[in-house]
Amino acid sequence: MRFSLTGAAAALLLASFVPSGAQAQMVMGATNWTGFYLGANVGGAWGTGKESFNPALPGGHSTTGDINIRGPFGGGTAGFNWGSPSGFVWGIEGDIDGTGIGGSKNCPGAAPGINCGVSNSWQGTVRGRLGWAPGAGNLLWFVTGGAAFGDINAVGGAPVVHGSNTEVGWTAGAGAEYMFAPQWSAKLEYRHVDLGSDSFACPAASCGVATSVKASYNNDAILAGLNFHFGAPPPPPPAPAALPAPPPAAAKVFIVFFDWDRDTITPEGQAIIQQAADAYRAGAPVQIQVTGYTDRSGSPGYNQRLSERRANNVARALAALGVPKTQMAVSGRGENDNRVPTAPGVREPQNRRVEIVAP
Repeated sequence: MRFSLTGAAAALLLASFVPSGAQAQMVMGATNWTGFYLGANVGGAWGTGKESFNPALPGGHSTTGDINIRGPFGGGTAGFNWGSPSGFVWGIEGDIDGTGIGGSKNCPGAAPGINCGVSNSWQGTVRGRLGWAPGAGNLLWFVTGGAAFGDINAVGGAPVVHGSNTEVGWTAGAGAEYMFAPQWSAKLEYRHVDLGSDSFACPAASCGVATSVKASYNNDAILAGLNFHFGAPPPPPPAPAALPAPPPAAAKVFIVFFDWDRDTITPEGQAIIQQAADAYRAGAPVQIQVTGYTDRSGSPGYNQRLSERRANNVARALAALGVPKTQMAVSGRGENDNRVPTAPGVREPQNRRVEIVAP
């Protein structure tokens, strides 16, 4: 299947551009993979080519057999990623490379020094990518696959006859990409490319018999790349946690601490509740505040429910010690109003508490 160079460039250009509105930010944990990017890549390839002759060359030789090919390549990359907070990343990517990949061997049945060869001087791809960044972090593992296009150049005979056409085939691979700085990533990738085959005529003066030459080409490649991500500015610094307001000077505050992810009152906590009940009975009747809190190691919704269970358990223990339920205002504040300000996800014992405040 033939594919013009102009068509290949247009396909790559189409894959590279997206509507400007699609570049909206989506921050995923510490790393934002969403957005348009440009980059460069270099690598090396190895593989096999083959020339087949129909009809066969004089002496009954119908094929060169496998021709070992190898060489370097390098060029540019463009793509767009979409990401999710769970760490999955999918997108489209294209590249275009100049190459020095090729190889040759003695033509079958020909005198020494008369070689048949297969080479490739440029190739490109347009591919889909599916990846996963564990913990929505900086390291992205991905698989990729799609269309490949490039030229297949074949030579043979004496005098030399040359055939060249652009072909479309397929490519597939896998790799890893690491965001080592805000907006900059480096990748290492394996890729297989199969461009199919190309045919050209070889006259009797060159091949000994008028024949049609069919040249096939495929390679495996290892490449390294460097990308700049336009849609991934550094994440904003976390907002500082609000410091809790100091209690009124005349208020009595009793604090009951809890184990991580538990609403069960410990023996030490029960002793604090006993002190609070004794203080209530020793003073004038007032409404006391029973407020539950958590640390920031869970989701906000889960932490809110856990803080309410802790507050209700303490209120029931106070009621059992003679504090009327009608004299208690019971509530939960979740992960808000930390005693010790922390970043999200930190298990801080001082924040897992219920405060009993008697004005």
